[in-house]
Amino acid sequence: MPKFHRTVFFCLSTFFILQPFSTAIAAPVSRATLNRVSQAIVKSYELLSEKNDIAGARSECQKAAAINKAAGDPFIAAMVDICFGDVADHETKTDDACRYYAAALTKLKDVPAKHAAHRTLATHINVTKGKRLTLGCSS
Repeated sequence: MPKFHRTVFFCLSTFFILQPFSTAIAAPVSRATLNRVSQAIVKSYELLSEKNDIAGARSECQKAAAINKAAGDPFIAAMVDICFGDVADHETKTDDACRYYAAALTKLKDVPAKHAAHRTLATHINVTKGKRLTLGCSS
């Protein structure tokens, strides 16, 4: 089972630190929306890593996806794909995990230059590429 705590903590803390500076985005996502999505993703990781609850973790990813459907933010959409990829990885469904991580990489590359999370994109991209490399995903 992959250990998510350090990666999740780094990704989400960076996300929360940069969010207040999102005034340059054309249509910024509200803090309440970001908070709800982040809580669902963190809960998903906790369910996977601490309780081995795959169904519960997937449910939390689905909650985050439903919240983001209305928001339409590419960075959050990528984080949701990573969430689903981590669930698939935990289930040892490598092909599914690879597809989710590939979709997340595409969305991360589409994040606008003035997005609040833009400064951390390189890190998110590298972590996601590392997950794909570890799983042996094809290019």
